[in-house]
Amino acid sequence: MTTLFLIRHAQAEGNLYRIAQGQFDSYITALGYKQIDALAERFKNVHLDALYSSDLRRTRTTATAITRYHDLEMHTTPRLREICLGVCEGMSFGDMRKYDPVQMDYFNNDPEKWRCEGAETFNECTERLMSVITEIAEANDGKTVAVVSHGMAIRSVLARIMGVKSEDIADLPHGDNTAVTLLHYDGGRFTVEYYNDNSHLTPELSTLAKQTCCLLYTSPSPRDG
Repeated sequence: MTTLFLIRHAQAEGNLYRIAQGQFDSYITALGYKQIDALAERFKNVHLDALYSSDLRRTRTTATAITRYHDLEMHTTPRLREICLGVCEGMSFGDMRKYDPVQMDYFNNDPEKWRCEGAETFNECTERLMSVITEIAEANDGKTVAVVSHGMAIRSVLARIMGVKSEDIADLPHGDNTAVTLLHYDGGRFTVEYYNDNSHLTPELSTLAKQTCCLLYTSPSPRDG
């Protein structure tokens, strides 16, 4: 069995300014660096065997929380990137709604129907992420691994593993910046021990301070991806 900590990156400029980042290579904010400090302390005494990250700046910077107390090589790959948003990358969320209000509604409430010029579909993003985390899990059998990725990418993985339908995506809230999801991979199946846990953040450090982010899920998924 492989134990896999799936971690969202710290607050980046797009999160602060409500801009659709997608695969745009943005920088971590001042608050984000404080979140990284808290994440480092959370994992200080957690045994880890390997570290993987998206190759974008905001995830690589967040992954230094792990290397602060663990002598691990950071393996980076574009396959762990956020969903590609095509022509919408760099737009404010308000401008995305003005650009195509129908598609913005799909993006928020039924992402399998969302389409944008030059963008990945939600299903393409899901398949990409499921493929790479499965490879990571199988390459690290019996080990514990940290994987740093992005909000929508992690949400797509959770939806697949937990069997959440696209039209019910609102039941699966976005995780906070540096929120942690704990997965187990055994016998070709992923299960979720907990997801979107931001308990290492004080309210002052949370990007989503008023949102309930620490939710538990323990039942095996009927759709393991």
